[in-house]
Amino acid sequence: GTTTFFLDSVTKVRNAEVTYKAVGYYLTMHPTLFTRLMEVLEETIDHSRVVSQLRRTGDWALQLAQPYLKSVQKFNLSPVNEALNELYVDDEDYEGLRKSIDSYNNFNMIALASKLATHELLEFRRISAYVYRCNKKWVQSIELSKNDRMWKDCIDTSNESADSEIIEGLLRFFCETSEKECFCAALYTCYAHVSPDVALELGWINGYHNFVMPFFIQTFRHTHERLKKLEDRTAPPKEDDAPDSIAQTYGNLGGFGGGVLMLENGAGGIPMPTAAPMGGVGGALDMSSFGVPQQPQMVQQQGGMMPNGGMPQQMMPGM
Repeated sequence: GTTTFFLDSVTKVRNAEVTYKAVGYYLTMHPTLFTRLMEVLEETIDHSRVVSQLRRTGDWALQLAQPYLKSVQKFNLSPVNEALNELYVDDEDYEGLRKSIDSYNNFNMIALASKLATHELLEFRRISAYVYRCNKKWVQSIELSKNDRMWKDCIDTSNESADSEIIEGLLRFFCETSEKECFCAALYTCYAHVSPDVALELGWINGYHNFVMPFFIQTFRHTHERLKKLEDRTAPPKEDDAPDSIAQTYGNLGGFGGGVLMLENGAGGIPMPTAAPMGGVGGALDMSSFGVPQQPQMVQQQGGMMPNGGMPQQMMPGM
């Protein structure tokens, strides 16, 4: 009755100060109805100011408002995120804190990481290292993980940094602490960022021949594959392809002679017929160039034929 009427009316109030007075009234007089009030005012009220009002009221007010804070965290407001993260730390809910950090990053991460670095629970110190890692504070993150002997976190952070100096420092640390398996795991995980001469030096000095061998097997395989690709790319064309390439070259030039049959005297052309000598009869053509044997020309003289197409010879005396 009365509560429903009030909730319907409070959304129509234009004076914002009256709204915040209503929030304070519900906190102190009707705390069980506070969440219901904030659901009604969710779209119109300033949530950052509400968080400040809750802090002034006391820590119990933040605990009471935790359902409300979770419902409005979708707006990713810094005061709301920081208030919820504090509640997760107080409640030792490291899973809820990790989920909040991954989903909503609008808060002072470095301050939270510094606060959690000395927490008594290991999981919160791991979250501190994780927050440093998210902010690219590689050295701080690795040092925290080293102190807690969280070797996998150290290796993953070093690999993500892609910094050869940081990775080499971690490898030397594993050699100094005789963590042979971790040394091998770091070489495997950070393979792309480890110089082979560094791995060989550390493996030789510390006698980690068996632990460095997987790294070199992978290195030789990778090098072999790269050389093979390079050889395939720079190899000369096969001999079987040579005639095809020559034919293609002439094809690109338009064929022999540019695709035009040359009908002229000269090399490669068809010889043209030539005129017969002036002594021939009737200007007959000389077909000798076509391979036709030349026949002797005959002329008719007084019923007879004279050879060589010449004029009739005069009878010489004495013949």
